[in-house]
Amino acid sequence: EIQPGASLVWEGSFSALLDAMAALPEVVGAAVDAALPEGVKGTMDGEKPPMNKVEEIKKALEPYQKKYGHYLGKMRPWREFIRLSKPEGDISKRLEVNLTHYQINYAAIFLVQMIVAIVTNPQCLVVICVLAVVWMGFLKKNDDPNWQVSVGGMDLGKTQRWMVLSAITAIVLLCVVGQVFFSAAFFCAILVVLHGILHPIPDAGTQEEEQDPMI
Repeated sequence: EIQPGASLVWEGSFSALLDAMAALPEVVGAAVDAALPEGVKGTMDGEKPPMNKVEEIKKALEPYQKKYGHYLGKMRPWREFIRLSKPEGDISKRLEVNLTHYQINYAAIFLVQMIVAIVTNPQCLVVICVLAVVWMGFLKKNDDPNWQVSVGGMDLGKTQRWMVLSAITAIVLLCVVGQVFFSAAFFCAILVVLHGILHPIPDAGTQEEEQDPMI
């Protein structure tokens, strides 16, 4: 038989247990917040925040990598790319097929050629380094809400300042790197045409792997 006093003790103990369970998430949350390193804050969504500038750049480039990274998968093997043979009255057919089939390889050759041309040209290299430093300083300064730039009595906003520097950068690159760019493009165009004529038409099975038009 349960005594009345024992019933009151049981109800009091059960009530205290419920109160302790209700306060448990707050205690756990406080313990987790206290365990976080200094400077780290936000919700625990399972995503690791960037810890340095390199990780910030990688995170910023992730959307572009997901969007355009699949183009690298379309690059054909270079051993297959360097196969050459004499045309047998099928020049136009070779050009039509090869220009589509090896378009990513041609783009990679042009990119490498541009990099080599710029690196071996001291003037271009100096200008690009100076522009890179200017852009780094500008991007850091442009985030300052107290920074004001006026041109002809008109204040330029954040986006307007960005557009002005982009236009100046494009003009400088066109004046300094333009000759190198057009020379590389001309040489690459000749190389692409010669390769398109001298490379045999790929096998039909290889062509059917991908039917996308030229980029």
